[in-house]
Amino acid sequence: MHMSLMLGIVLVLFFTSLTLMCLYRRKMNVKIWNFVFVMVDIVFFFLWNLAGYQRGWLDKRFMTLDNISPFTFTIIPLTYFMNKKTKDYAFSAIAFLSVGMFVAMIFSPEHAYLFSYTADASFLYTTEALCHLLCSLFGVYLVLTDQVKADGKNLVKSVVFMYLVIGFGVFLNYVFHKDFFGMDPYGNYRIYMLQLFGSFWATLIAYLLGVLVVLILGMQFTALLRRMMTEYERREDENEVLATALFEEENTDENDE
Repeated sequence: MHMSLMLGIVLVLFFTSLTLMCLYRRKMNVKIWNFVFVMVDIVFFFLWNLAGYQRGWLDKRFMTLDNISPFTFTIIPLTYFMNKKTKDYAFSAIAFLSVGMFVAMIFSPEHAYLFSYTADASFLYTTEALCHLLCSLFGVYLVLTDQVKADGKNLVKSVVFMYLVIGFGVFLNYVFHKDFFGMDPYGNYRIYMLQLFGSFWATLIAYLLGVLVVLILGMQFTALLRRMMTEYERREDENEVLATALFEEENTDENDE
């Protein structure tokens, strides 16, 4: 199966799932569907780690802090063990990363995604795409089910959460000479495997600004989608009320006769 065919199938799954979530969001049981998303995330992320292990990516460590995507896939199940305040911050970040995850689903930072759409879809890139698919849908789902409001307050929460995590990773890099999030201060600093600047601090600032832009875009998109669904549901409710009123009026006329 070629890469383009795999991505086509993933896109069909994404938009089909998104459409169903929009149409039936008021009927979705939050507790059940939160659990479903978490379990599917665990399965997909396990498969991606297995594929990474086979490729030799896990020789030194798991992928958890390698970049934002594996960190997010890791944090989704951990939200079950967080207190309410921390969970709110984490959910806000996950929700507003939805657009970024969708883009990463199509254009993986790995060069095999970006430039080799005619190549065969390996187990590694298929599982990576599925992880991004799940995470993007989960982020939208959180807003559609009113677990996260797409507003400025939650945008701030998402930025604080992501900046604290990245800052923690950079601190570990300084102390233990690691390269979490690609931010190795001792010369190997890069943004998604690309060394764009000749300075660590310039690279870190650009990375943080990029994260901010992605979160803002995610907040705007989910807010727009939420407003569209609210308007659609309002019209559906009005039509239902009108139909009920007409039905009752017809029954009343028949009874009078």
